[in-house]
Amino acid sequence: MNHYRVFLKGQNFLLNVNGTPKRLGFFTTRFVQADNREETELLAVDLIRNDTWLRDSILNERSDPPRIFAQEISVLDASDVPDVQGGFSFFPMDGADA
Repeated sequence: MNHYRVFLKGQNFLLNVNGTPKRLGFFTTRFVQADNREETELLAVDLIRNDTWLRDSILNERSDPPRIFAQEISVLDASDVPDVQGGFSFFPMDGADA
């Protein structure tokens, strides 16, 4: 089993920003241990989906779901895996205010 660093991009997240719903995207990095690259992507996306703060903050309707993509997957040594997973770097989705 290998250790992986997964750089992810989220899109179409409708979130409350200072009382106003805004469509945002984000970048984040997650670290997982998996048998192969396919499993790695699924595990990393599941970490995002199961993030309590993000999950509880999403305002999207079922017909307009947010999306998460793995953009880069790298194998790394176990000693390079941080003890704590990182946060999110949000950006506005141009012209997509709710």
